[in-house]
Amino acid sequence: MANKVTLSTKKLSLEELSSIAFCGAKVAIEPFAPIELPAAIAAKAVPLPTPVTAATSLPKGIARALLVARINYILKHSELRSSAALAIAEFLVNLLNDDLVPVLPLSSSEAVDAAALVLLDVCAGRGSVFGPDGKAIMAIADVVKTFPAALAPIEVATFAQGNATLEAIVAATVAGAKGLLPIADAVAALTCEVRQAQTAPFNVEFHDSARPHRGIITSATHLRAMLDGSKATNAHTDSQDPDAIRCIPQYHGPARDTIAQAAKAIEVELNAVENGLYSTTRDGIGAFHPELLKTSLSMVQVALQSLAQGATDRLSLLMHTALAPVVFNERSQLSTFELLQATIGVLEHELQVSLQGLADADAALAKQAEKAKGPTMSAAAMQALAEAEAKEDAKLAAMPEAQRNKILEKRRLKAEKAKEKQSKKAAKDELRYGAGTTELRAHFAAVGSTALVPFDFRPASLHSLLEELFARLGAKSGGQRREPKIAKGAQDFKPHQMQLREEIFHKIRAVFKRHAGVEIETPVFELKETLTGKYGEDSKLIYDLADQGGELLALRYDLTVPFARYMALHSPGNIKRYAIARVYRRDNPQMARGRFREFYQCDFDIAGTYPLMLADAEVISIGIEVLKEFPELGSFKIKLSHRKLLDAILDLCGVPADKIRTTCSAIDKLDKETWETVRAEMVDEKDVAPEVADRIQAFVTQVGSPRELHAKLLAEKRFGTNAPAAEAMKELALLFNYLDAMGVLDYVSFDLSLARGLDYYTGLIYEFVLTGSNAGQVGSIAAGGRYDNLVGMFSATNAQIPCVGVSMGIERIFGMLQKHAEDTKTAAKAAAQVLVAQTSKDLLIARLAVCKELWQNNIAAEILPSENPKFVKQLQYALDAGIPYVVVIGEDEIAAGNVNVKVLATKEEFTVPRSELVATLAAHGCKRTNVVQW
Repeated sequence: MANKVTLSTKKLSLEELSSIAFCGAKVAIEPFAPIELPAAIAAKAVPLPTPVTAATSLPKGIARALLVARINYILKHSELRSSAALAIAEFLVNLLNDDLVPVLPLSSSEAVDAAALVLLDVCAGRGSVFGPDGKAIMAIADVVKTFPAALAPIEVATFAQGNATLEAIVAATVAGAKGLLPIADAVAALTCEVRQAQTAPFNVEFHDSARPHRGIITSATHLRAMLDGSKATNAHTDSQDPDAIRCIPQYHGPARDTIAQAAKAIEVELNAVENGLYSTTRDGIGAFHPELLKTSLSMVQVALQSLAQGATDRLSLLMHTALAPVVFNERSQLSTFELLQATIGVLEHELQVSLQGLADADAALAKQAEKAKGPTMSAAAMQALAEAEAKEDAKLAAMPEAQRNKILEKRRLKAEKAKEKQSKKAAKDELRYGAGTTELRAHFAAVGSTALVPFDFRPASLHSLLEELFARLGAKSGGQRREPKIAKGAQDFKPHQMQLREEIFHKIRAVFKRHAGVEIETPVFELKETLTGKYGEDSKLIYDLADQGGELLALRYDLTVPFARYMALHSPGNIKRYAIARVYRRDNPQMARGRFREFYQCDFDIAGTYPLMLADAEVISIGIEVLKEFPELGSFKIKLSHRKLLDAILDLCGVPADKIRTTCSAIDKLDKETWETVRAEMVDEKDVAPEVADRIQAFVTQVGSPRELHAKLLAEKRFGTNAPAAEAMKELALLFNYLDAMGVLDYVSFDLSLARGLDYYTGLIYEFVLTGSNAGQVGSIAAGGRYDNLVGMFSATNAQIPCVGVSMGIERIFGMLQKHAEDTKTAAKAAAQVLVAQTSKDLLIARLAVCKELWQNNIAAEILPSENPKFVKQLQYALDAGIPYVVVIGEDEIAAGNVNVKVLATKEEFTVPRSELVATLAAHGCKRTNVVQW
């Protein structure tokens, strides 16, 4: 945070407001061209309700915060652009920079703010300002001689509407509380060293893993960083520390989360501006209501009480006496700000006692070290020692030089050994403090004060020092050494795995393209409202993103809903679309079954108007063609049904409308569970009547070949006169004819137990499942269906576009193909086709020239990364890496314009002109990189 803040139409942060209001940061404003109000509007009289005020005046810091907020309001209000309004903003800036802060009343009105009206009086030369000492009060007219022109009545009403006072109080309180959080962690760390506390309760396993609450994790990380390397802690392991010490993260963590939430809310309010000028015809006071501010203030009050209680309890332990807790008395809107000041006072007291305790420990240790040196020698003893040393020196002088040097060397080595031993003993006896606490003590020693100013976010502030310290020490160790790990439900892919995945994607994309598919791409995140309500019970698995400025966002759950939104937005007409991209689900990962939280889906969808069931048949055929590209997967089948049949079954069996969704989710488990288990879930958990469940069984256990089961259901008239079911049966008959014509009907199984859980399906539904011996617990490997109504959900005119698609889970395919490669010991292909080697020295540039020629001809080539490698080492590198060709150059080859080509598989060797190198490699099967042809 700079010492000068420029206010403009950009977002005003709490840190900027706080630095201006409490730390005297200078203010500048972005210049605007004035836009005068029309004369009729400017002359219009605007009656305002009489504001209600309290006897109390606002503290100087909060009054400054109110000025900042009002300047920000003018600059962000598109209709407060008259020359008078901009002059008011400039005048308020001058007051702030000259530290002439108006004395403003504590307003308790919600419709019109009394402080804002008094502020306008000050701008007119009426009213008082605080003196430079913050106490003496002077008339504004005595210290300021020039005042801006008055606002028009409607501008006055616009400027004063709402509750600017409450907004300033909340903003100042939340900013101070936010700045106090890192200070509280740091002061608590000092107390831990004074108390010689155990640091184990702050370890990763008790927070990051067991209870992953963000605020608690942050506080524990800060404590570990501050105490890293401290020998003053963990002095006693036979007993537990009091709760006030070992539960510091539990005191500070929830407070941190609460204050962060309040800070987000108040920053939105600070930068939110009503559209239009004040109007008495609007309902109430527009979008403003003080409840959000009051709620935020209440949240911060609870958080501050937690911080104050923790500090008081720790201080009681330091002083060995019980201290009265900080009491919150809600007397006015300023009560929470007063609680903040009291909390700062308790932490300052804790800091002073802790620093004194550590200083006393240092003094005691120094005294103990001095005592350990033993008594000082007397003058007589020192004289005797000097005489003895003189005699020894005389004896040495009489010796031959070689003998004398030998004795002196022995003495030197003995003295160094004694000095090293003494240094080790001193280091062992020294009381070493934590990396963070040592820097913090040095800071307070340098500034010569223990005053805490949590409102200061500028570069030289304690807050900035601590944030930098936490980041630096946390990056080194986090206060605790730990192994790097990947997030749950995610995975890294090694080069040989990526090679296999690239091959899989290439084959799938080739199938999609031969069916005239075109590729589109949509953002990885969508508006939350786009995804909500489309996935049934699975909606709870959507990953929500943190609010970043008013838009509620979420990571995409699949590729189908974003495609429907794309269709509604762009209206491309008939389209065969495919997409291969990552999707995200907050599911319980089952890595062995190919279920991850981040994974790829490969989707093919046909949208638009086509003959009945033709697009459905083509999509199913595409899915079959894709799986046939991977014979390693073994045999498979397509379980197929129709959503209208499922709805008819539930209707005929008497399932209540409010239980249809939960009943479908139970039926969908029949591929993994027995009917008895599914029935028990329906009856015991879903509250379906037993006789209804028994009627459902007669339908959902029907599985068979498409045409045979279709004919049987028609002959038995199982669906009676249900019109949607009859329509579905006609569609299925036509579908089976199309699939037979395409030669893929034998892969299909007509299965009435199929109940896809997603809400958007309206017609045909299907799943691709492996049936071979190696299928294991993989489950469905692809699925899809018809969703004719999904696009209309995003259309302003409710225009429906028929769609049908299939989605393939690439991770399950990859997992099985990788296992097959491991079982068959299939080696990964070398990344390079050619190694360019040298047999003479100083040919690195020559090797690079050959590589460039190969690269330009789309041949993957590399060199051994060494200036002058031995030829044997280069050859061994090619063999180990599986590189099939080696191009060798030496001084003779360069002189003759030739190269030597070695085919390692056949052990053939050719010397050819340099100009024929590419042709020679191609003639012997050297592959080129896969270049897309346009």
